[in-house]
Amino acid sequence: MSSPTTYSEWVNLLDKFGDGDDTALEELSMGSFICDAGTASRFYSRVEDAYKKRKQNWLEKFQRSFQLQSFKTEDDFEIALRNGKQNLYPLSKFIVLKGLPEDLRKTLKKDLEDFVAEIKKSLKDNVSKISNGREKTLILLNTFGLNDIHEEIRTDKKNHKQNTNEIIPPTGRKIIF
Repeated sequence: MSSPTTYSEWVNLLDKFGDGDDTALEELSMGSFICDAGTASRFYSRVEDAYKKRKQNWLEKFQRSFQLQSFKTEDDFEIALRNGKQNLYPLSKFIVLKGLPEDLRKTLKKDLEDFVAEIKKSLKDNVSKISNGREKTLILLNTFGLNDIHEEIRTDKKNHKQNTNEIIPPTGRKIIF
């Protein structure tokens, strides 16, 4: 697997990502691109198109999950929110790609944060005012956001080791049975 460095390599991977291929993120994360006068506007446009396409796909899936499922309990609602949040992970990872110019990353990050905040506000506004589980639903909605996702991404970058299920206590000692 090679890292993209040319405009055409980036375009191919951006198209893959826009079409829902998450494996393109791995290659994009290792890539670099230096914008010049001839490709800067086209590159920004291609990144924006892939981002918007992926964001629209996420929104359609999220809305479909609410239309198809009948929420009988708050737990069902919690599952739908968790799935929506997990499906945001590729977008969150995309907006922090090191190969993208800093100004573009900031713009995409702001857009995604505003988008998630708007979804969250819409869901809060639609919570029934007289529902028995209204408080729990509102608490669940407060956990829906990008902060946790960004923290996971930072943690993944710090821990390049394989994830294991070992619990290492703060003392640094490990008890082996």
